[in-house]
Amino acid sequence: MTTKDRVSLLLVGFGIWAAATLAYRQVGSIFFEQSVMEYWLNVASTGGLYTLVFVGLMRWRRIEAKDWLQGAICIALPGMLGEIPILAGFAGLMSNMHPATAGRYAAFLFSGYSILLGFAWFRAVRGVGLLTSERLH
Repeated sequence: MTTKDRVSLLLVGFGIWAAATLAYRQVGSIFFEQSVMEYWLNVASTGGLYTLVFVGLMRWRRIEAKDWLQGAICIALPGMLGEIPILAGFAGLMSNMHPATAGRYAAFLFSGYSILLGFAWFRAVRGVGLLTSERLH
């Protein structure tokens, strides 16, 4: 993976985080303050969407599977760091949601980043052949 790829993915990660945070600031109560079933549907569908977007970006940039974990970190890190002040000041910054919703929102974020990083780790390990039986013995 080139430095240009890393910088591009960091910028994409920042852009995705900023757009999603602004969207959730406006309509977050629809996603996080409805029924438990709707919340989990949001968690699952967003995790799937993260993965599809990630695969598309990696293929578009022609990044080898062995570098996918590095790419996922570049995409996830801006959002993970950006959410620190958002969660710390949740009541004021995400004013369309009840302060008690911060836990659901944080769990949602944790699940999305975990799905993305876990998928990328699996693909990277598979890409360098560490999951084959001859490497495990």
